[in-house]
Amino acid sequence: MWLTKKWWFLIVVIPIVGLCIKAGFWQLDRAHQKEELIRVLTVGESLLTSGSDMLSQQVESGTHQVQLTVYRDTATPLRFLDNRIQDRVAGYEVFTEATSSDGSVRVLVNLGWVPGPKRRDELPTIEIPTVFELKGLWVPITDSYLMSESDTETLGDAQRVQSLTDMIKTNLLSGMVLAEGLLPRNANGPKPRLGPETHYGYAIQWFLLALVLCGMTAVILRKGVLRG
Repeated sequence: MWLTKKWWFLIVVIPIVGLCIKAGFWQLDRAHQKEELIRVLTVGESLLTSGSDMLSQQVESGTHQVQLTVYRDTATPLRFLDNRIQDRVAGYEVFTEATSSDGSVRVLVNLGWVPGPKRRDELPTIEIPTVFELKGLWVPITDSYLMSESDTETLGDAQRVQSLTDMIKTNLLSGMVLAEGLLPRNANGPKPRLGPETHYGYAIQWFLLALVLCGMTAVILRKGVLRG
């Protein structure tokens, strides 16, 4: 009877221990991904002053300071990306497409952050000139901007979107410029919601749980053997 119980106990415990170890390694992998994201988002030293300069740089490999004159695409409505929080206030990050003065590249510009109005059937009113000096930080577009469908809603001459999925086009460089000083508040930009330290902590918890289960299993089996 004891042998039967022992095997059933092992059949249940061993998969649970395996899942705990797998979850621990998954958390370690997530921590490494967050460390890589933070490395990629580390500010570079390059100052890009024209569209041709941007084409010559490997801008998708990291972040770069940008300063150039651009023309806003007035035929494309401003996009208000929903549910962007600053200081516990819900608002929008505002996006537009722009072309460099030499016409060589088109870029996606994050104009900044604005608080949301009380009514959901309204969008904030902002003034952006057709031609302006774009100064800011070039960053890659991370998964936090692409995790859902756009679900575009047209409100007046602007649009509210839930992600940037529909804005990623082949004629745009594969990133965005976090503009400085165009709106009262700059956007925070792509940042990991949880830092690597959090994932390392979760990994330790999963590994400790696996260790505890192994210890309990050894104790229970040892008692069973002693009892015969």
